[in-house]
Amino acid sequence: MIEKFNELGIKGTKLGKVVSSSPQLLLRKPHDFSEVVMFMQDLGLDRGSVGRILGRCPEMFAASIDNTLRKKVKFLSSVGIWKDQLPRVIKKYPELLVSDVDRTLLPRLNYLMEAGLSKRDVVSMITRFSPLLGYSIEEVLRPKLEFLVYTMEKPVKDLVEYPRYFSYSLEKKIKPRFMVLKGRNITCSLKDMLGKNDEEFAAEFMGIGRILVPR
Repeated sequence: MIEKFNELGIKGTKLGKVVSSSPQLLLRKPHDFSEVVMFMQDLGLDRGSVGRILGRCPEMFAASIDNTLRKKVKFLSSVGIWKDQLPRVIKKYPELLVSDVDRTLLPRLNYLMEAGLSKRDVVSMITRFSPLLGYSIEEVLRPKLEFLVYTMEKPVKDLVEYPRYFSYSLEKKIKPRFMVLKGRNITCSLKDMLGKNDEEFAAEFMGIGRILVPR
């Protein structure tokens, strides 16, 4: 099995992390492991991407193709993810393929739809930022969505263009930056508000760090 890992670029410290995370992989039959690799490649993932996924989510390679992986792909297809979008979705968040549909994926999908987004909106968000389905409703999705709607007074539809909003810390980034913008009576998109690093944000919205070039 070590040779199989090496073929996918998993060596040295990466190998140690994979084995410590999913030691059961060492007991996996090489043929069964190769079947998972082929399954991933059939979805449109190149060998390099498969290796990176192994390094990040090794438990996927210990999962059953028919009982786990294929079912998750079928679920993603059923909600509207196209076949040519699957590689991007899986590369961004491979844990999707080992997440429970009824206890994890569906509740989060339904929560976003109940918040006022259409199914098409949510699917668009998943294709842009698939880790979205990995966030806890109570700890991440609900508090950030409520802050967006009730405090920032922005339409929930703004999330469709920038689902990465949910990836930022509410206390350390979203709230402080919103307060800066509010204090200066500035309105901007979620991407402009959060997508810039601290220096860019300060220069753009606080007038800090700008260099005045004499004419």
